[in-house]
Amino acid sequence: MSTSIVLGVSLIIVIIITLFGIYSGSRQSQDLEGWLVNSRKMGSFLVWFLLGSEIYTAFTFEGLAGYAYKNGAAAFYNVALNDVAYAIGFLVLPTIWIIAKKFGYVTQSDFVAGRYDSRALGIFTAFTSAIIMIAYIDLNITGLSAVIQVIGQGSISAIWADIVGFIILALAVFFGGIRGNAWQAAIKDILMFIAVAAMFFVIPIHYFGSFGHMYTQFVQKIPSHLVLPGVSKHLGPTWLVTTVVLNGVGQWMWPQWFGVSFTAKSPRTLKIQSVFMPFYQLIKVAVITIGLAAVLILGFSKHIDGNNVVMMLAVKTFPEWFVIVFTVAAMLSAIIPAGPIIMTSSSLISRNVVQALRPSIRESTVYKLTKILVFPLTIVALLLTLAMPSLIASILLVAYDFISQFFPAVVIGGLFWRRATKQGVVCGLIVGWVVSGYLVLSHHDPIHGWNAGLVGLLANCLVFVGVSLVTKPVDQDKITYFFKEAFPKQRRMDPDVSYPTSPQRNPL
Repeated sequence: MSTSIVLGVSLIIVIIITLFGIYSGSRQSQDLEGWLVNSRKMGSFLVWFLLGSEIYTAFTFEGLAGYAYKNGAAAFYNVALNDVAYAIGFLVLPTIWIIAKKFGYVTQSDFVAGRYDSRALGIFTAFTSAIIMIAYIDLNITGLSAVIQVIGQGSISAIWADIVGFIILALAVFFGGIRGNAWQAAIKDILMFIAVAAMFFVIPIHYFGSFGHMYTQFVQKIPSHLVLPGVSKHLGPTWLVTTVVLNGVGQWMWPQWFGVSFTAKSPRTLKIQSVFMPFYQLIKVAVITIGLAAVLILGFSKHIDGNNVVMMLAVKTFPEWFVIVFTVAAMLSAIIPAGPIIMTSSSLISRNVVQALRPSIRESTVYKLTKILVFPLTIVALLLTLAMPSLIASILLVAYDFISQFFPAVVIGGLFWRRATKQGVVCGLIVGWVVSGYLVLSHHDPIHGWNAGLVGLLANCLVFVGVSLVTKPVDQDKITYFFKEAFPKQRRMDPDVSYPTSPQRNPL
C-alpha cells in the first residue's frame, strides 16, 4: 500500500466523519445560541468528549511526545497542570454556568462585561482574547501539517496540507456548529485512545522486549531525559512548579472552554465531567513514554522535528493498513479541537465587538456574521502557520502566558472579590502582558527558574488589586443582582417563627 493510498483513504474517512458531524449538528444550529452552545442542552457524555477534545488536541497526540523527545522529563508539567485545572473547574464552572444561564451569556466576554457593568471592557476582552486564540488555531494547523508531511513522505507540500485542513475545518464548523463538533470529538477521542494504546503496548515489546527492559534502557542510555533540568538545560523543578500553577489557573481562561461549559444542561453536568476528566491523563503519560522511547529508536538529533516523532514511529512500527488509524486520529486531533476555538473567536468579534459597538444590529445578522467570520479567522491562522512554524508545545506555552492573565478578572474579581473594578482589570491585564511579552521576547523565559507567564501574572494581580482599591467599584445593587442566583444568601431565622428541626438520633 503506497503512501498516497494511505493518505487518500485517511482523508476519505476524515471527510465522512466531518459530514456526520455536520448532519448531527445542523438541526441545532438554527440560531447563535444553538450553533454556539447547543441551546445549553448538552449532556454529560458529549460535554466530556467536547471538553476532552479541547484539552487533548494535536498537542497531546504529537506535540507532547515531541516535547518529551526534545526536553525529557519537563514534559510531565502537562500532566500535573490539568489536575490542577480540573479542581478549579469543579469549583468555579458551575457558578459561572448559573450566572450565564440567568443572563443568557454565550461568551466569556459577556460574563466579564456583565460582572463589571462595562460594555467597553467586554469589547476589550473579546478583541484581545480572540487575537490570542489564533495561536491555538495555529497549533492545530501545525499538527495537521506534521501528519501529512510524515505520511506523504514529501509528496504533498506543507502548504497544500494546511489548505486541505483549512477547508475541512472551516466547512465543518460553518455547518455543524458545536453539537456536530461534539460528536466528531467523540469519534476522534475513541480513535486516539486506540492509536495511543497500540503504540504504548506494542513499542516496548517490539523494540525492547518488555516494559521493564525499556525503562532499564531509559535509565542506562538517556538518564538526562529523566531528570530536571536534564537535557533541557534550563527547565528545572522551579520551572515545572511555576508552569503548572500558571497553566492550571489559566486552563479555563481560554474563551472556547468557557463557551463549551455553557453547553452543559446543568451545573451537575460540569461537576461530573470535572471528576472523570482526569482519566484522559493516562493518554498523556503514554504519549510522554512514547516520546522518550523515540530517543532510543530514532536517535536523538536536533535535525528531527519533534512534532513528527509519533507518526514516524507509527510508520516504522505498524503495517500500513493500521497506519491509517493513526493518520485519521492525528488528523482529527488537529482539526476537531480547532472548531470551538474558531467558533468562539468569531462570536467574540461579531457579538462582543461589532454588536456592542452597534446595538441596533439584529440577532439574526449577528448569527450570520459569526458564521461568515469562520473563514477569515481560519485564513489568518493559516497564514501565521506558514510564516512562523514552530514546535507545537512552544506555541501552546507562549499562548498560555498571555491567556492566563485573564484569571484575576474572571475568577478573583469575577466571582470572589466584589471590590474589583474594570480599571483594575484593564491595568492588570496590560501589565501582565507587557511583563510576559518582554521576558519571552528577550529570551528570559524562564527567569531565575520561574515561568515568565507566572511572573507576569503576579505583577498583574498586584496592579489589579491596587488600582481596584483606588477606583470606583460597580454599584452594590447591581453586584448583588448579578450574584443573586449563584451565591444565594442564607435564610435569616425569624425569632418569632417556629422552624421544623431535624429528628435527633439516639446516642449509642
